[in-house]
Amino acid sequence: MLYNIIFGFIIPWVLASSMVRKQPILFIVISPVTAIISITINTIGIYFGFWNFKPTFKRIETISDLPMDLGLYAVLGSLLIYTLSKRTFRLHPFIIFLIFCLLTTILEYTALLFGFVAYGNGWNIGWTFISYIIGYLCVITAWIIAKVHIEVVK
Repeated sequence: MLYNIIFGFIIPWVLASSMVRKQPILFIVISPVTAIISITINTIGIYFGFWNFKPTFKRIETISDLPMDLGLYAVLGSLLIYTLSKRTFRLHPFIIFLIFCLLTTILEYTALLFGFVAYGNGWNIGWTFISYIIGYLCVITAWIIAKVHIEVVK
């Protein structure tokens, strides 16, 4: 569980801290939304036995993925919106979206190889990629709805 806290929560927020200072409103809005989406998807996946994070706890199985939900995924969702909003790369937004989905899938595949996550009930890395597409589409939808009411700090 210590690895989950360090690599799933502490390191992502430390790496994102300078961006949080530059774009506080974006992070205040998107990070909680991304965390809620991530918690929802992970709870469904764990409930149906598609995956579980190590270590596995019997009473509350989803506790192992909580550091990633509140850390890594919250930061990645905010980083996606930041990248799409600021147009830091001269790529089409759809390409940026696919890159984020692919890199997140590769990150999870690495965790799978090291035994931090296990798949079951027919789940595989392809379904993981699709789950990230769905999750990131939800984050983008939330941002489209929210940005009508807020302005990203320039």
